[in-house]
Amino acid sequence: MRVILVDDADEVRELVAEVLTRAGHEVVGHAHDGWEGVELALAERPDAVITNWRMPRMDGVETTRRIRDAYPGIAILALSSSDDPGVRDGFLRAGADAVIDKRDVRGLVAAVRAVEGARS
Repeated sequence: MRVILVDDADEVRELVAEVLTRAGHEVVGHAHDGWEGVELALAERPDAVITNWRMPRMDGVETTRRIRDAYPGIAILALSSSDDPGVRDGFLRAGADAVIDKRDVRGLVAAVRAVEGARS
């Protein structure tokens, strides 16, 4: 799968990119905030976007909403370390396919595999 990563923390993007690359996926872009993420997703047209929740300029929920509106067929996976059920609900209402705890790397890889399998 061709994937774009959207997170304001460089170390998180690097870790997720390494994990996904080792799992056989291609990371085709990195964005530092939601605004860049939307622009990058529209330019690259990846198979999936993985976005964080809290970021400058545009949060992950709004990022998800804008990408989903412009590109309905894309897989969108949300990352959050928040235990607030409102965050999860907000992402799902915005069109995320799944919300994964940011601390659960195995869960992220499993979610990417699941959306890849659903699109095959």
